[in-house]
Amino acid sequence: MMKKLYVVRHGETHWNLQGRTQGVQDSELTELGFTQAHLLANRLLKENIEIIYTSYLARAKSTAMAIKNKLQVPCYYEESLNEMNFGRWEGLTHKEISQCYPKELKQWRDAPHEAFIPEGENLWFAQKRIVAFTENLLKSTEKNKILIISHSTIIKLLLLHILDMDLSNYYRLKQDNCSINIIGYKNYGPVLLKYNDTCHINIEGHGDKNENRKN
Repeated sequence: MMKKLYVVRHGETHWNLQGRTQGVQDSELTELGFTQAHLLANRLLKENIEIIYTSYLARAKSTAMAIKNKLQVPCYYEESLNEMNFGRWEGLTHKEISQCYPKELKQWRDAPHEAFIPEGENLWFAQKRIVAFTENLLKSTEKNKILIISHSTIIKLLLLHILDMDLSNYYRLKQDNCSINIIGYKNYGPVLLKYNDTCHINIEGHGDKNENRKN
């Protein structure tokens, strides 16, 4: 049987609403975020998920618990699934970052693959972390349908690797809150079967109308 990774982003948080960079700092889910998580759990019921791995960060764990309670499968915490560390930018809005770190922000926008965030990770290091985790997981597990709950940047970095796209294409991908990505692993390699799917949320009238929510 073909192995499948179901890779999802956590629900909406208060810092998402405020436009603040979260990274490894945390913000609780909003009421909408919990609703998104429950709608996602309902959507995943038909997928026969066998096991869940989630980031240690509270916003991902809260999303994971809503899904675990619905699916009744084991759930494990993994630091490798944590969001990228945004260093001194964490907790700041885009406006605050542009005022305090204009040169670094310009490089982050113009050439994200070359950017170094003060006291933070870079895209290459964060990508290496998530790719190593998924490759080791696929080699070691006997499960065929695996759910991963993580964060916007980390998910985009995994997808860029799967699609054999350079890190310079970071801004060409988008991840909405509680969106689903499905990666199938065939004999000839991984195939992206579904990308940033939020139909389970939008059909209920709970879609994410703010496209600039971070991490």
